Amino acid sequence: MRLFFPILLLWSTAAFADNLVRDGSFEAPAVTARTLEDHGADPTNNGRGPGWIMFQLSGTTGAVTAGLTNEAARTGSQSFFVHFNHVTAAGQGVTLVSNFIPIVAGAVYDVGIWGRMDPGDILNPEGRAAYLKLEIDYFAKDANASVGEPQYAVQPLPGSKNHEPFFKPDAWKRFDVKVATPPGAVFAQITWRWETEADAGETNGTMFFDDVEMTGPPNPVPDLTPAPVEEPSPDAAASPAAQ
Repeated sequence: MRLFFPILLLWSTAAFADNLVRDGSFEAPAVTARTLEDHGADPTNNGRGPGWIMFQLSGTTGAVTAGLTNEAARTGSQSFFVHFNHVTAAGQGVTLVSNFIPIVAGAVYDVGIWGRMDPGDILNPEGRAAYLKLEIDYFAKDANASVGEPQYAVQPLPGSKNHEPFFKPDAWKRFDVKVATPPGAVFAQITWRWETEADAGETNGTMFFDDVEMTGPPNPVPDLTPAPVEEPSPDAAASPAAQ
């Protein structure tokens, strides 16, 4: 899935910055307890960023919930949580999309996220399968112009069946992949998905995620922003010349 957003947000990256993801540690907005996205814990700031610009729940209302919490954090004081509540259908989940990240074409980057199970609500690996899915899309200066092919990675939650869990309740663990950016790429956009698959059974449990990272060379142009997305006005679209 390719996602295009007509937003212009200043992006200032220090010359030797490691992590290019803004608000990867989910410190804003501040919460004082486990708080749902629609109760004031929206990391996208209603789609305005700066770090995240889309947060969407899919499937049956209430089966999967997500938001921010101060219960656990790898760094800072907050993390992102996903809660599966007696989920018996496929395709139930959460999608979180980053803002456009300035990058360098033809370079290698490491993209990752740290995860941990809630020790009081452990995700059972023998239940219905759930997955953490990563998609990375690349764009030219015009954010409507995609370049190269999207790159994907998948991690079962909390791990593969009949194996030791990848994510555990007693320590944070990093899921990461290395990617090479295609020629002509000026921006990357990261999409994280947490969702159930078509296995039989039921999914229950809560996981915390923190410190989303994309490390590698920053684009040398300061305050780089996507080019404006031109959309025809309703009047122009209805005129004879537009037919």
